[in-house]
Amino acid sequence: MFDHEHNHHHHDHDHEHHDHIDAFTLMDEEGNEHHFVLLGEVENKGKTYWVCEEIFVENDEVSEFGDTYLFVKTEDEDGNVFLDSIESEEEFNEVAKIWEEMMGGEDFFVDLDEEDEDEDEEE
Repeated sequence: MFDHEHNHHHHDHDHEHHDHIDAFTLMDEEGNEHHFVLLGEVENKGKTYWVCEEIFVENDEVSEFGDTYLFVKTEDEDGNVFLDSIESEEEFNEVAKIWEEMMGGEDFFVDLDEEDEDEDEEE
């Protein structure tokens, strides 16, 4: 269910709107942009983790959904969000298990056809 990479990344965190989905862009070490949607948060042992699904965007619309990823979330004193890969296989497996239990063992997906009642509101 999850892809797991042991690479450290420094990420830019921008919010965009694609088909009523709050999306953000992460920059990898090579400067490549990757687009994601936040599926949920997991708290474990004093850390916060984001469960995200990669999305592929064409002409400012989500064209395809990709793999699900886990990131460690931290914030600086100004509230800027930073996401990093989980380095420990044990930590990754523990967080993935918690997420799967939260979802009742079911795969979680985002429905592009859902109507967003707050679509006219801007953040």
